[in-house]
Amino acid sequence: MSDVKLRIDTRYFRMCIHRQALKAIGDPLFLHFGYAPETTRLLIVGSWVDDRKSVRVRYDNSGSVYVFSKPLLQGIRQVSHVLMDRASYIVEGTAQEADRILIFPLGQAEVISEE
Repeated sequence: MSDVKLRIDTRYFRMCIHRQALKAIGDPLFLHFGYAPETTRLLIVGSWVDDRKSVRVRYDNSGSVYVFSKPLLQGIRQVSHVLMDRASYIVEGTAQEADRILIFPLGQAEVISEE
């Protein structure tokens, strides 16, 4: 397992996944997102299969992947009452290389800038 970080901006419903985090799970071509409300953990699973629920990995010039999902972030807020401020957050998580999963405990997210 290795430590990785995720930046979440609730103003624009954007998640920034750094290249280092994706490299830790084998540089997948697609991502699947899940949420465990009982533990407030966001799960990001790497995949090489394109299907209707996957998100294609597209790097920007800085080597990051931005995923915009208003329904996902609003759902997390409603179910778990985390990420409630309109702000940017940083969350430290872990990468399970063998299972190609990134795990981020959103209950431990720290505000890095507010509106």
